[in-house]
Amino acid sequence: MKRYIKTYFTYGVLLLGLLSACKEDDMNLGEGAVQLNVKVSDDVTVVSRAIDNHIYETLQTRIYSSKGLIRYYDAQTPMPETLNLACGQYHVFAIAGDSVPAAFNTPYFTGSNDFTVQSGETTPASVTCTIANTLATVAFSPEVAEVVTDYKVKIFTTNGELYFSEATLDSVGYFMFKGTDRSLGWSFEGKKSDGKTYTQSGIVENVNRATKYAFTFSYNPNNASTGGTFIDVKVDETTVDYDHNVVITQRPQIVGDKFNIGQPLYYETNSGKETAVWINAATRLKQAELACDKFTTLGLSAASVDFLSAEETLITEFEAKGIVGKHTYQEDKDLSNAKITLTETFINTLPEGEYTFTIKAVDASDKESISTLTIVLSDAIVITENPARASVWAKKATLVGSLVKATSEQLSFQYRKQGEAQWTSIPANLSGSQLTAEVTGLEPSTTYEYQAVAGTQASVKTATFTTEAATALPNSSFENWQTLSSNALVLYGPGEDMFWDSGNHGSATLNKNVTSPDETYKHSGQYSAKLQSQFVGLGLAGKFAAGNLFTGQFIGRDGTDGILDFGRTFTSRPAKLKGYIKYTPGTVNYSETDALPKDATDIGSIYIALGDWDAPVRITTKDKNLFDKNDEKIIAYGEWDITTTIQGADGGLMEFEIPLDYRSLDRIPTYIVIVASASKYGDYFTGSSSSTMWIDDLELVYE
Repeated sequence: MKRYIKTYFTYGVLLLGLLSACKEDDMNLGEGAVQLNVKVSDDVTVVSRAIDNHIYETLQTRIYSSKGLIRYYDAQTPMPETLNLACGQYHVFAIAGDSVPAAFNTPYFTGSNDFTVQSGETTPASVTCTIANTLATVAFSPEVAEVVTDYKVKIFTTNGELYFSEATLDSVGYFMFKGTDRSLGWSFEGKKSDGKTYTQSGIVENVNRATKYAFTFSYNPNNASTGGTFIDVKVDETTVDYDHNVVITQRPQIVGDKFNIGQPLYYETNSGKETAVWINAATRLKQAELACDKFTTLGLSAASVDFLSAEETLITEFEAKGIVGKHTYQEDKDLSNAKITLTETFINTLPEGEYTFTIKAVDASDKESISTLTIVLSDAIVITENPARASVWAKKATLVGSLVKATSEQLSFQYRKQGEAQWTSIPANLSGSQLTAEVTGLEPSTTYEYQAVAGTQASVKTATFTTEAATALPNSSFENWQTLSSNALVLYGPGEDMFWDSGNHGSATLNKNVTSPDETYKHSGQYSAKLQSQFVGLGLAGKFAAGNLFTGQFIGRDGTDGILDFGRTFTSRPAKLKGYIKYTPGTVNYSETDALPKDATDIGSIYIALGDWDAPVRITTKDKNLFDKNDEKIIAYGEWDITTTIQGADGGLMEFEIPLDYRSLDRIPTYIVIVASASKYGDYFTGSSSSTMWIDDLELVYE
C-alpha cells in the first residue's frame, strides 16, 4: 500500500511583492503588483538539514514575459523584495537541487506557474517545486551474509548507475530519466562459499517520478536446493511515514545606497562623494565586515573591521578615518539592518587608483552573503568600463567607457590580446557620457584587454573579456553513419555521440530509411545526406513520411506518430548557417492539411533557431505539438522555404546561406535547433513521395 507524505521546504522570505511599474508607454494599464511564493515540496522522503541548505543554495528562479527571460535569481543574485514589472502575463520557472543522472542523497526539484500583473491590484502567485527524481534504496536480510560475501547491488538506468555496498547502504539513490525510458535495472553480485562469483539481475518497468523503490534482498534456501536463484528480490513502492517542515530564511542582502553595487563607481580624485552600503537580514546579524587590501597602506592598523564584533578601539579608529558602521535590530520583527558608510572625507583622501571593498554579512542562522564594491579614483578624462557579457561574440565585441569631464581631446580605445605588448587603437563613439566602439576580426576563445583613451592619456582601469567559442557542428558533412539493430540508419559512427537524428527510427520498422548517405551528389568527402520523402507502409496501412534530419533525438512513437526532442546544448552565437544543397520538389500526393493541398508543389524547409530553453523542445506529432518559431524562448531564428528545384550549375549541389535574425542581443543561448526536411508539412503527413533533398557540409559562420 502506498502512503503519500508531504514535506515542504518553504522559503519564507521569498514571499515577495513584485511591485509593477506599468508605465503609460508600456501598456497604459496603470500600476499592479503580484506576491510570489516559491517553495519546494518533497512528497517522497525526509531530507537532512544539510541537504535543506544545499537545496536553498541551488534555488534558481526565472521570470518570463512575452519577450523572453526578464529576471533571473539565484544564491549569488538573490530575489529583491521589490521588482518593477509592466502589467501583463508572466511565467515563473524554478529549479532547486542537482539534476544528475544518478547520485546519492541528491534530490532535484522543478516547478512553474503563470501569473498576471493587473492594473491597480495585488495578485497572489506561487510556484511549488516538486521532486523530479525516482528514488531507490537497498536493504539486505541478515541471512544473505551467511551464503554470500563481498556483495553489492547496482541500481541503474540507461544513463546512470549507483552501487549500494556497505559504505552506501543507508543512502538514498536519486535517478533522473532521459527521454521516455522508465526502466530501473538492478544487478546483485557477490561471492559464494566456493569462491565463485554469483550474479543476479532484473528490471523494474514503468517506474514513476517522485516515487521511492525499496529493494530488499533475502536468501531463499528452497530455490537454492533446486538449482534456482537463491536471492529473492522484493520491491516496495513505499514512502517514509514522516512529516518534516522546515522554514529556510533568505540570506542577508547587500545593496548599494542609490547605486548598483555590481557596477564600479568612478570619481575624479579629490571630488568623490559619500558612498554607503546597506545590509538587510531576515534575522539577527552577527557579522557585518568591511575589508580592503589597501586599508593598511592608508594608515589603518587592520585590513578589515567587523562593526558587530570588533573591539571598540578598532571601530573608533575606522570611524576617525571616515569609515562608519551602524546596526539596527528589530526584535519584534526579527529583522536587521546595517549601514556601512564611506564618508566623502575618506573618499577624497584616497590616492588615484582602483579600490576593491569586500562586504561580508552573516546572520544568526549562519546564512552568509559577500559582495564587492569597486571605486575608481582618477584624474583621467575617461574611464574604462567592463563590457556586458552579451556584447562579446566570437569575433567581435563592444568596448565601453565613460567620459568623466569635457574635453577636446580625441576619444578612442586601445586593445590587445592579453599578454601581448602592442596595443591597437580604434576611435570611440560618444553618446552622452558613454563611450563605445565595436571591435571586429577578433579570434574566438581568446582573452583581450582594453582601455579607454583621451588623447594620449589612458584610463587607469584595464578591462578584460574572452570571446565566445566558434563552436562547429559535429558530423556536419554527414560522413559518419551506422545501422542499428532496428535497421534504422543513424547519423553518427560507432562510439560517437549522437548530435543529429532523423525519422528513420519510425520508418525503419517497415524496412525503409527516409534519410540515408548518398554518393551521387555531394560537395566534399564521400557522402551527402539524402532526404527522401515517401509513403511508409503497406496498402492503406501506413503514413507519409518526410525525409528529414534534425539536431536532437528521436524519443519514441505513439502509434504511427513520432515523439522527438529538438535541440542540442549550445552557447555560441553564429551569424548564419551555410551549406550545400540540391532539392527537387514533387507534386503533393498525400495531404492532411489545408496549408498544402494535393496537386500543389511540395515545399522543402531548412530552419535554425537558438534559444535559452531549459531542456530540449519536445515535439509530439500526434497532438500537433510542433516547433513554434514564435516561441518567446527563441533568441535568434532563420529559415528557408524552398518552393522550386534548387541545384548547382552542374546539376549538383549549390551553396546556400541562412542569416540568423537575433531577436535579443542580451541573452545567451542554451540550445541550437536545426531542422531540414524534404517536405515542410511532413509533421502533418503531407507532401510528395518524389520530393528529395541532398544536403552537405553544414557550417556555422561567425562574424
